[in-house]
Amino acid sequence: MAHPLNMAIAFQLLNDIRNGQLRSCLAMGFSEDNLKDLMEPRCMSILVNAAVPWFNVVVDNLVVQRLLIQAKGADEDQLIMKAIEVGASSVLIYQLFGLSPKEVALRRALLNMPNRKGRWPALSQDQERQLWDLWVTYSKETPMDFRDDRALLSIAIRLTEEMPTINLTMVWNMIKSWIEQDLV
Repeated sequence: MAHPLNMAIAFQLLNDIRNGQLRSCLAMGFSEDNLKDLMEPRCMSILVNAAVPWFNVVVDNLVVQRLLIQAKGADEDQLIMKAIEVGASSVLIYQLFGLSPKEVALRRALLNMPNRKGRWPALSQDQERQLWDLWVTYSKETPMDFRDDRALLSIAIRLTEEMPTINLTMVWNMIKSWIEQDLV
């Protein structure tokens, strides 16, 4: 039975040869003589159908690390944009992500959101009770570490979406107040 990775390497090799990317084939470890022989279907068939792998897989940790950092950065960027969209203040974004007020203003402009100046109004007692009830429900569904600001932010965004009359900064400040008072 042919080794499954042999087919993948052979397919890549054939694709590179067809597209004239012989340097790529050489970079994989094939010699020029190998490439001449592999142009013959019989020789390629022997490689594809070999029961043992005829190559070594080497992970380029630096490339993997860069790709993972890029993926995390994209996730973080989406989280930042969502936080701004639901009313995060520049101060909050700076505290959580280190972005300057100018960067936050630019992102608000990209979202067609007006810049707001001044303090946010305090929650009414009715709003606070409604927020508390939602908080209790969500905190039961999603156990979290109250020291993890990113996890708290995700919950705060969900709560803000449930209560569109208030914004993320107001929700965040209330949650932090409850934590400081040991209510949660």
